[in-house]
Amino acid sequence: MLNYVHVTATGQHRRVQTASDMWPVLAVIISLCLVGFNQTDNNNFGSYRARWRKFETCKGPKQGECGNVDIQNTQNMSDVIFNLDFPKDCPVTKARVTAGTLQSNNSTKKLWNYSLDKPCQHFVLGPILVDSFNLTKNTCKIKKGQYTVHLNMEEKSRIFLGSKFFYGTYSFKTLAFNNINNFFCVYALLEAEKL
Repeated sequence: MLNYVHVTATGQHRRVQTASDMWPVLAVIISLCLVGFNQTDNNNFGSYRARWRKFETCKGPKQGECGNVDIQNTQNMSDVIFNLDFPKDCPVTKARVTAGTLQSNNSTKKLWNYSLDKPCQHFVLGPILVDSFNLTKNTCKIKKGQYTVHLNMEEKSRIFLGSKFFYGTYSFKTLAFNNINNFFCVYALLEAEKL
């Protein structure tokens, strides 16, 4: 965690965290501003159950693909199976998560974009990549080959969203790529229901 000391006008010293280290807090603050501070009460924020309406592959931002990605067993979000076939090595240098809320007219209102320059060092995506492909945090390059990866998406969503969140239906587009090829792209529609 990066910290620096800020000296106030009165000469007091205080430790301040950088914004990049505080992104989860900033994401909640931004969400509060978008949703409205006066709307956060027990009726629309708190412990939730995640119901997945969609979980499917999508098209990433690059023209080329590192290989084929197939998702199976999406009816059981505690064991989603990713089958990956890469005919070539694939460095993963960037990732992005775009989150939005599904409106009553089925349009999506964007809440935030979260971009990563070092996906293997991210607190959620990093362990998935490192463990699934036998990588290190500093070497985020998947070797050519065929892989089967089992992920507990219920657990991963709790790590990313926390144990309390705003009730509603959210879209998440998660993608990883490099300068030339897409590694993966997943579109998910998650409903956070009050417990």
